[in-house]
Amino acid sequence: MSKKGSQRPTIKKIYPKTNISRAYYKHVLNTVEHDPLIKHSTIAIASMIIAINVLIGTMIWFAQFNPGNLIQTTGTVNVATANPNAPSNLKSTFVVFNFDTKDHQTYTVRQATANSQQYTEGQTIKIGYSPKNPNYARILDNTNPSNLSIILWLTPALIVPWFILVALLRYHSRQELIWDAAEAADINDD
Repeated sequence: MSKKGSQRPTIKKIYPKTNISRAYYKHVLNTVEHDPLIKHSTIAIASMIIAINVLIGTMIWFAQFNPGNLIQTTGTVNVATANPNAPSNLKSTFVVFNFDTKDHQTYTVRQATANSQQYTEGQTIKIGYSPKNPNYARILDNTNPSNLSIILWLTPALIVPWFILVALLRYHSRQELIWDAAEAADINDD
């Protein structure tokens, strides 16, 4: 059994030098006018994909400077040096910083950071350290989103233009169908 309400009517292409009745022309016009340029289910799925990507990108970005298993505190930069011998695509700055744990022990840690981050001696920075191993500490000052977050956030910028292009192409093909049907039915819009 099939449900008549759930089936979408289809219109066959009307070829030149074809005659159709005015009733069939009205049927073609009504069908085309009530058929959305982009299906509602497609829009719903794309919206869910966009929402999920934006949410995951935000979670990755947030986890980058708010790690759940690290204790947050402040530290002081001792030394910030660049590695001049590294290839240009792998250049990084090494930062040596010290911090005090909750039980008032001082640790000194060295960490590589991106060249875009500038640190100076004596600068106070936000850090996070593992309570089980305080030698594992990382700088949490870098709040710039990661490349993965940016890619996930660009999903709407890719999907929306695609929908616009598809809608324009479908609109053009539907207009051609209406014009061909009007010509076949000998309809004049005077």
